[in-house]
Amino acid sequence: MKQHRRVPMQDELTKAMHSEFTVDAETDRRHRLDSARSTVEQGLFTAAKAAEAYGFSVEEIEASGQEPGV
Repeated sequence: MKQHRRVPMQDELTKAMHSEFTVDAETDRRHRLDSARSTVEQGLFTAAKAAEAYGFSVEEIEASGQEPGV
């Protein structure tokens, strides 16, 4: 069996391409909060554990509905 030499992977994304994947701070916050709430809804975390893991207060995790202005 012929062995293949392993070649390190090259980073194919340029800085310009990486910038396409960034979001503003408020969008990032909303996404993290939605993720935290989702883990609680799925029973993966308690509200306290999700608050600790995602950096929110328990009150923010337990608040129902959309964030103001969304």
